[in-house]
Amino acid sequence: MKRQNITILQNSLRRLRRTPLRTFFFFLLLIMASALLAAGGGLWKLCGENRAYFESIFQTIGTVEQKPQCMVDERIWNAETGTYHTQHRREYGKLIPLSVLEFEGAGYISGPEQRAWYSAYVPEYLLLDENEGIANIMIVEASPVEDGIPAGPLKMKVEKILYTFYPENAPYIFYCDHYNAEPKMMYADRTYLMCLIDEFPHGWPIRTGPFEYVPYEGPATTQAMEDGRKMPPLTEGLTGRYVEEVTPGFYQTEKGRAWLELVREYQMRLRSLPVLVTDNTDLVMPFYDQEIYASQGRGFTQEDYSEGNKVCMIPRRFAVRNELQVGDMLHLQLRYANYADAAGRGREGTLTAFGEAYAVFEDAYWEICGIYDTLPGGSNKSRNYRLTDNEVIIPASSIEKSRADHIASFGPMQGYTTSFEIPNGSVEDWLALWEKQGVDGLEIVFYDRGYSQLEDGLKQMEKMALVLLGAGIVSVLGILIFFCHLFIARQTMRTAIERSLGMSKRQCLWSLLSGILLLSLLGILAGSVAGYFGMSQAAEQITKVERFDRRYSNGMLTTGEQAEVSYIISGDWKVCALSGLGTFVLAAGCALAESRKNLSREPLVLLGSREG
Repeated sequence: MKRQNITILQNSLRRLRRTPLRTFFFFLLLIMASALLAAGGGLWKLCGENRAYFESIFQTIGTVEQKPQCMVDERIWNAETGTYHTQHRREYGKLIPLSVLEFEGAGYISGPEQRAWYSAYVPEYLLLDENEGIANIMIVEASPVEDGIPAGPLKMKVEKILYTFYPENAPYIFYCDHYNAEPKMMYADRTYLMCLIDEFPHGWPIRTGPFEYVPYEGPATTQAMEDGRKMPPLTEGLTGRYVEEVTPGFYQTEKGRAWLELVREYQMRLRSLPVLVTDNTDLVMPFYDQEIYASQGRGFTQEDYSEGNKVCMIPRRFAVRNELQVGDMLHLQLRYANYADAAGRGREGTLTAFGEAYAVFEDAYWEICGIYDTLPGGSNKSRNYRLTDNEVIIPASSIEKSRADHIASFGPMQGYTTSFEIPNGSVEDWLALWEKQGVDGLEIVFYDRGYSQLEDGLKQMEKMALVLLGAGIVSVLGILIFFCHLFIARQTMRTAIERSLGMSKRQCLWSLLSGILLLSLLGILAGSVAGYFGMSQAAEQITKVERFDRRYSNGMLTTGEQAEVSYIISGDWKVCALSGLGTFVLAAGCALAESRKNLSREPLVLLGSREG
């Protein structure tokens, strides 16, 4: 039986050799069609792999900043030069609420959020390294040695120190009302209460002289409500004046009590650290830019955010200074939230609207899940984007108590406080929807670290894959149907003769199919191999110019070395093999269908047919 099948195969192949041109074109066209189909399928799979790969390492972040309505020029007096200098201040007008970013179809992955930092009272921890200095703010009662106007350094005797960081080891200081063009006379027989900060001598460093203290601030409030509106002062003590004359019974007045509360605020502030609160650390630009990384432990998980786990990340220097490790508990006493500035970048908002230091509103322990460190160099962005010393990070949902009465300051949305994440490649769609909202006054900047350019290459690859797939499918179907008709359907005379000579239907079927299927198998195999190598070459040509620095990509732990990200261009042979198998099954199906038509008719009927 086996020898008989081989003989029938040989006869079938001889029949094909009798029409060499027809056979050659069938073989050649089948190779080309199989190559197109295999290349198209491979490119399509490459598109999916590249998209999944890029999604895992890229993120698209948008930052939001309210535009100032105008710039206001402020004239600041300089007592040393005796002239004014101009300082520009941004005037924002009415604050635009975060809610304007919530609109249908925005499709946020995370956010939008306007982040606050919280002041946490932590008296049990060390916040400075040994011998590390800070600018010295001092609240003192002092009297001039002699009557004088503090338009320059005025020598004063310190009567009482209410607050200072450095112990004062001299009974005298030099005071200058440096930024006041019309300072008032101060009298030697009177005592003055002042909040001061130390500065260099006049003419420094060319001329030498006594170091002077200049005014810093007085009792004031910037307390705000949850909607951002500023609360009006609810006591007469919040004058903002940095110099007050101390008279008998002064500390029993509203002004005096406000000054004592300012002293208490500074005493607590000296033992406080900033706590950044967020729903996603990837929205914090130093994390997104990979300037910050977890040197020990881990970052926050989705479960931490959704379940409000009391976990935190702390800076390495703070951890070393206090001998803290991953798994330890950090005691935080949260006092107030600041939505106006980055931590350590401005005035913190002094007292409440009632003229009191902010009390603790949540006293709890957070487990240290990670210790982070900062890469040298820093960002090209403004310093407001960077984290400050001792800045702890916690999930927003981990705060259980209401901070409604503990908002020390509220300001417009800034790029370093307000951000959101959207799917990669959706910037244009988002902006189109945003335009429809008709909101003016916000500047939105997107960061995707080159994903847009990479996506262009993906789209080109996808288009080529669709073209090749379409052309391959149409070509394969057309070639198989046409040539099966020529090689099988029109071989009625051959089938009639074979049947008349006593061959069974099975043998006739093998005679019709064996040669054409063997030729098809060889052509499809050659085409699939060609398609595999052609697919890789096509992918390389489409994407060869695309190279991006992966240092700024999500999920990459940066070590300072440049790591390039590029397309995956190595194809999967399994796709080409599957494509070839499918083509061969289709060829066998077409051939079998045509053969059954011949075999379903009697030999005499076939002999009477015109087809030969």
